Amino acid sequence: MIQVFSKRQDKPVQYGFVDLGGVPLPNEVDYPTVEFSISPDGVNWTSAYDVKNMENVHCYSSPNVPVAKKTNQTKKIGFQDGERIVSTSFDSRELKFKLVYKGVSQTDAMLAFEAAQRFLVSREAYWITFADWLGRMYYGTAVMGDPEFSVNDWTCEVTFTDLMGLSRSIGTSLSPVEDEWGVNNNVPNNGDYPPYTFKENKFSVYNLSDIYIDPERQGHELRIIVKGTAEDNFQIKNLTTGDYIKRPKGFSGTWELNGVNPTLNNEGDLLNITGTHGGIITLNNGKNDFQIDNFSGEISFDFPFWRLS
Repeated sequence: MIQVFSKRQDKPVQYGFVDLGGVPLPNEVDYPTVEFSISPDGVNWTSAYDVKNMENVHCYSSPNVPVAKKTNQTKKIGFQDGERIVSTSFDSRELKFKLVYKGVSQTDAMLAFEAAQRFLVSREAYWITFADWLGRMYYGTAVMGDPEFSVNDWTCEVTFTDLMGLSRSIGTSLSPVEDEWGVNNNVPNNGDYPPYTFKENKFSVYNLSDIYIDPERQGHELRIIVKGTAEDNFQIKNLTTGDYIKRPKGFSGTWELNGVNPTLNNEGDLLNITGTHGGIITLNNGKNDFQIDNFSGEISFDFPFWRLS
């Protein structure tokens, strides 16, 4: 399981009612708090709560539900009315959240702001996730606004530019459910998490994303791992999209299609395959019916889920 957030048992929380004459606990504050974590690769995460120099720096206002910004490329077709959509892409967007610090001296306040800036500002893009919007991470870079100081305290607005224009699941289809489970995750109506490893020759793969998965044109991650024995004319076909990939010669071992790159037992296999667009598989939104021919063994589909918000 991917460890995203801190294991601390004393995470900051907003206090409720306090008995007359009582005082809040050391980890209780007078404003709401939202934990956030960052990662360079989407696997190894660091929570702001685990950065010693950011003690008492809290996110008290996380981003609103992001609005997907879609751009359509259109073309006029002959004498037909209007235009037709040729392609669609999602533009980058800004996610804004607010930090607050309450300290005991101006020096501590300035050091805490420096630590927050060091944690969030980077030349390289990275992933960020928030505890109140589970199962989603965003890829981009952050800019911190000027802090508003008040004696020993400060507040600051952070603008995170989501370069993808979409959020991505923290886990993938083959990760434990705990890594992927989140709000509005498009799980089928029966509520059961669908399988992504199969031993049958006919099966259905559910793409729980809000978009189709296209490794060639959109660069989406999709690994199809085949372990077993294949006879001549081995073929994988997505009956829903019509995409297929075929290998005329049989094989034994592990064959994998990683995006657009096929390998057999870790050796390049591009020259031995045919199929749509040279051997590309895509996934529609929702249910995709598959058929695999001339094969005995196990096939797995490993890919992240992409969401508009």
